[in-house]
Amino acid sequence: MERNRILELALEELKRRKAGIDADIEEIQAELTGTGTAIQQTPSHPSAGTPKGRQRTPAERKEQSLRMKKYWAAKRAQAERPAAPAKTAPTAASTKTRSLTAAQKKAISLKMKEAWKRRRAAAAKKAQAQ
Repeated sequence: MERNRILELALEELKRRKAGIDADIEEIQAELTGTGTAIQQTPSHPSAGTPKGRQRTPAERKEQSLRMKKYWAAKRAQAERPAAPAKTAPTAASTKTRSLTAAQKKAISLKMKEAWKRRRAAAAKKAQAQ
């Protein structure tokens, strides 16, 4: 009795394997012949091909569209309005610009060139140390 049960289980397992092999054979033959009907195209990612997020009804999309049109119209209208005048008038001292003479500009230029020269030298020294 026990031997028969073992043989039955072995037979079932072999049939299951044979069915899998037969399916593989059919897929390969279909691919070789170019029919491709036996091959099921499965997405590489489980969620590939499926819509993401909550799906909205056409009425919801229309409502969203109207809201956004209203929002952007208000933004454009606000941008077109002239800016509000300043609450306090600027004083004469704050509007005065400082002008430099040619000699002062030259002195600043030379100082900046020296500063950059020192920075480049320090960076080169640091790079050699590493």
